[in-house]
Amino acid sequence: MEEISGFLAKSMLVQGGLLPTPPKNVKVLDNACGGGVVASVFFTSVEKPIDASMFCGDVNESMVASTAERIKKNGWNAEATIADAQALPFPDNHFTHTLINLGIQMIPDAALAIRESFRVLQPGGTFGMTTSSSPGWLESFEIAVDGWTTPPTFASGPVATKESIENLLMAAGFTQVNVQTVKFQHTDSMTHFLAYIREMFKGILVGSVGEKYEKYMRERYGDGNFALNWEAFVTTAQKP
Repeated sequence: MEEISGFLAKSMLVQGGLLPTPPKNVKVLDNACGGGVVASVFFTSVEKPIDASMFCGDVNESMVASTAERIKKNGWNAEATIADAQALPFPDNHFTHTLINLGIQMIPDAALAIRESFRVLQPGGTFGMTTSSSPGWLESFEIAVDGWTTPPTFASGPVATKESIENLLMAAGFTQVNVQTVKFQHTDSMTHFLAYIREMFKGILVGSVGEKYEKYMRERYGDGNFALNWEAFVTTAQKP
């Protein structure tokens, strides 16, 4: 849901010094860009015209095409391109900022992706990352989805805790690692939430499992609007 990823993107951009007014001549890499949420938040939130450019990279061709169309429609100074976060097609010391918004937990080798972000970042540049530590849907899955096992990324993975994130970034060479816990509440309609969660977990919420989950959610929260609590880490660091 873009309301959630957008909230975290803005928190990352503020913590990383890109909002409300970025430095001059910034060149930003939005790594694992998805549908272009970071670009949208950045270019619609800056307080005045700026001299900034952004490259939006992802391995998913449909996501890149969607982001490219969004860029064209809005006239942002950005470019969408196919890019694997684990083998970035950019030279060393190229960007002033490299960012990963909620994408690191879906990358097979997080440590390699972090090292690649370090490589393409200019000395003195800023790295920004958001990671979901307790998504709003997690509790309901643990209660109502038969056979559900919470993925290691939320419990024991390389970005599961503040300490593991700090260790991961320092091992890649980053300094001034700043990991902030962000807690927020998101309100949604039951109809929209169920459609979103079914699409997100379409291989799990099928048949009787999906029916049981929907029954649980409607009995607990009703059929109208309801709120879920989310928790995430917003991280920034510097390349010496």
